[in-house]
Amino acid sequence: ADDLSEPDDELTCGSCYGAASSPTECCNTCDDVKRAYRRRQWHIPDISKIEQCRHLVRADQEEGEGCNIHGFVALSTGGGNLHFAPDRQWEKEGESDSNANRGLFGGVFLDLQSVIDMFNESFEQFNVTHTVNKLSFGPYMREEVRNSLNLTSQLSGATRTVTDGYGMFQYYLQVVPTQFRFLNGTVIDTFQYSVTEHTRHVEPGSNRGLPGLFFFYEVSALHVEFEEYRRGWTHFFTGVCAA
Repeated sequence: ADDLSEPDDELTCGSCYGAASSPTECCNTCDDVKRAYRRRQWHIPDISKIEQCRHLVRADQEEGEGCNIHGFVALSTGGGNLHFAPDRQWEKEGESDSNANRGLFGGVFLDLQSVIDMFNESFEQFNVTHTVNKLSFGPYMREEVRNSLNLTSQLSGATRTVTDGYGMFQYYLQVVPTQFRFLNGTVIDTFQYSVTEHTRHVEPGSNRGLPGLFFFYEVSALHVEFEEYRRGWTHFFTGVCAA
């Protein structure tokens, strides 16, 4: 069986397939080979023939696959958007050494197969069906603390099925700064949000957006404060007398 693992950087000096800038340059990964070709403005005729790229999953093998994204993002308090747009890197950029598949357009030779591939990929459909496992704003807060404060995230656990291959799924979030004050002097600053959602069809080549998942947020000028307090004896006796 062929060994499809990446070469060991310490033991192997991988070939750059003619694109090396010096005799001692090594291309030990698929990205190294791509960078070397981009630097020379060449395209890779057949990436399946590149040893360092043989382990990569091809497009026809990705059917039904997805990805799991998690992390923390620093956002502007003035509002903005966070988006996730699927993409596939176009490998056939730049020039080719051979004129076999090239045509003359406007006095410039272009690789015809590369142009065809570019148009095909421009009209490729993407599945942006998704599940939001958790989305919150503000400093990290343990789940038990959030539950004790009765803080909920509307989108946590939400699943949306998008059947449009050119669909842009948009969430509009109104973020409200919230503060909790307790009798022991503890102050917790966090955020709550409300959300509306919308799906829009993006016509390929229209320059009106990209298929993907978009979160548009705006920070409210209003603040919400919750303060814990203890009622005095006067209130207690007043209640007893009223009874």
